Amino acid sequence: MATIDDVAKRAGVSKSSVSRYLNGNFTYLSDAMRAKIAKAIRELNYRPNSIAQSLKKKETKVIGLVVGDMNPFWMEALRAVQFECSRHGYGLMISSSNWDVGKEIENIRMLKNRQVDGMIIASMATSVDGVGVYEELIAEQFPFVFADCMTDEEKADRVVTNTVAGAMEAVEYLIALGHRKIATLLFPVVSTVRQERLLGYKQALRKHGIEVDESLIRVCKESRGSGVDATIGLLSMPDRPTAIFSTNIHLTLDVLRGIRQSGLEVPRDISVVGYDDTDWAPLLDPPLTTVSIPAYEMGSKAASLLFKKIRQTKQTKPKKIEVSPKLMVRLSAITNPRAE
Repeated sequence: MATIDDVAKRAGVSKSSVSRYLNGNFTYLSDAMRAKIAKAIRELNYRPNSIAQSLKKKETKVIGLVVGDMNPFWMEALRAVQFECSRHGYGLMISSSNWDVGKEIENIRMLKNRQVDGMIIASMATSVDGVGVYEELIAEQFPFVFADCMTDEEKADRVVTNTVAGAMEAVEYLIALGHRKIATLLFPVVSTVRQERLLGYKQALRKHGIEVDESLIRVCKESRGSGVDATIGLLSMPDRPTAIFSTNIHLTLDVLRGIRQSGLEVPRDISVVGYDDTDWAPLLDPPLTTVSIPAYEMGSKAASLLFKKIRQTKQTKPKKIEVSPKLMVRLSAITNPRAE
């Protein structure tokens, strides 16, 4: 059986560096050093004995939450997770990967090494297959639940929304209003949620015989104002779109700023539909039509499912729980005045 000394030797680093990595203390570890240690751990199939024993015999009464970003959706879902934790007498450790798959895997390993009793994971991985850390969790029967992401339902428990259906409903609503030239804004497609929102946009257009125009699809950098520039660019086109479908609440704010800076008004000059509802969406002028995901419900169901897994004494078939998105129709989209 491999030891921490073996890992240090294989990685070409000190034993203390490996120890810091296993304890989630990355302050003095470079990205290259972390990568070497992670590779050595995988190659040697290293498992700290004390942690393996504690997982079998002890409870820390703490669970972990792994997310890509603490956005408004997860802030709301977090309220439900915290409520369920309090109800079951558990603490909660939260980690954000900032949309970095490598960091996500590091966070999962860190929480596991901190001996949390289970995890809720909003993963960016498109499948359990080929992602070593998830295969390890499944093989060890470590309690975890995927939330708000697309995974192999035959291997892992998950709580999901039908994101494709939500995006399709939003775009089909615009089509029903007579819009045919519909643009969309999204951040880089590094997560399954973003993939599905783009897929729903395209499927809705094709369903109604509208050709997908790649020039109307703008992928924005994850930086302040990138959506503003993208919106201004769309509205500067000779034959500009009559509607915009925004796939993210932060981008929606940029879209509205870009429209204003272009000297246009919503919905008189251009209709807007967003994704991710918030408490302030109805307070905008005009109130924003947007797809609402029941974040609190998702957080509650994911936490409840995790606590059942923690308590169960034998392995059961993975469960899939689905919560439904809903289009909140307000006043930011109207009938296309340019429709024939």
